[in-house]
Amino acid sequence: MLNKLFSPSLLALTLSTLSGCAYLRIDPNHFLIRSDMIQSVEHEKEILAKAKVGWTDDGKVRVLYVSGTPYERGYQHGVLLRKEVQDNLLSMHEKLLDKFRYEELLDESFERQRPFMPQEYIDEMHGLAHGARIPLRVVHAIHALPEITEWGGKKKLKKVIKDMMEGVYGTSCSNFSATGKATPDTTMYTVRILDWGLHKISKLHEYPLVTVNVPDKGIPSANVGWVGFLGAVSGMNAQGITLGEMGYGDPEGETMRGMPMPFVLRSVLTYSKNLADVRKIIKSSPPTNSFVYLMSDGKNNTSELYVRDPFRFDVHKPGTLLKDRDNVFPAIPNILYGGHYQDRMTKVLTEKRGEITPEIIMKDVIPFIAMPSNFQNVIYEPKGLQLWFNNAKGPKESAAGQPYTYFNLKKALESFGHPVK
Repeated sequence: MLNKLFSPSLLALTLSTLSGCAYLRIDPNHFLIRSDMIQSVEHEKEILAKAKVGWTDDGKVRVLYVSGTPYERGYQHGVLLRKEVQDNLLSMHEKLLDKFRYEELLDESFERQRPFMPQEYIDEMHGLAHGARIPLRVVHAIHALPEITEWGGKKKLKKVIKDMMEGVYGTSCSNFSATGKATPDTTMYTVRILDWGLHKISKLHEYPLVTVNVPDKGIPSANVGWVGFLGAVSGMNAQGITLGEMGYGDPEGETMRGMPMPFVLRSVLTYSKNLADVRKIIKSSPPTNSFVYLMSDGKNNTSELYVRDPFRFDVHKPGTLLKDRDNVFPAIPNILYGGHYQDRMTKVLTEKRGEITPEIIMKDVIPFIAMPSNFQNVIYEPKGLQLWFNNAKGPKESAAGQPYTYFNLKKALESFGHPVK
């Protein structure tokens, strides 16, 4: 096959001997040249037949259904949403270069993280680049970005990083869960408030995407993210495990030589059946920066908050006092919480305790505690595999004021031929 016959040096030699017209017919981005995983045109058709693209019920957000090996799922993403991936990632890469000034920072950042990335995510990134026909280094740079924005060493960088630290592009976030007597019917709701600020410097918010992942090995899940971004910062799997995270200051020992947080969370979605699995994955993954995670399990209405930095892994439960560094979050029965505005969170969650529903969360809670950099919000009802989410609308319109989109993972998997067992 072409991809086996042509080594880079042989390809260059062959191209140099071709006539001008023949040379112009060569497509260097063709999958049979770039990929060593696809053996023929027929093989590509088989891979793409295992995926499809749809929309949420309100017709506002794309839903990408992918299945197969990691490479195949990345390739399906790249091909089926090629135009969107190109516009989103290439635009963001250009903005990154404009802000950080030199591409080597992005290359170096990715290479520091790469030894700690499971091969499945390396393969998926290759598939995305090949399917979307974009440079692999662009894909790598975008997936190195979350660690760069939380890295203590960012203080040395340009003004944009200073702005991030001052809240213009703030990255602190907030999370909480409420169950039992905190909600009218004891249904557990878990909330993930992402204050990331990228709607001010990128097009990411213009390309929201729910990716329904059905891996060849692991648990199906919904990654609530954006076109071209394979890592997870929000999502839920078919076992009712939900994701929430937030950056947590700049303690000593932060590094980018560890497993990137978005891939740690992808592993949580793919391999966690319960919170014991979640704890094991986060604790055993080589740490990078300081993060707080709030995860929940809808099967038994439980949630836990973890503080993870290079030197510790602490576990906190609902209804208990959370005191760490200078942060104090008083105990509220049946509620677990942490975030940027400590006093505001305590006030609103205490006042609304017993009344907390998705509608109350959307109307009264999130707008009160979200930062100016609010980029995305997700409200999970994990027992029923349901969620509601929104994204910022533009540079001056954060997510907190935007309408929410409903998504049902159970129904989505049934429509894809992979019903929840």
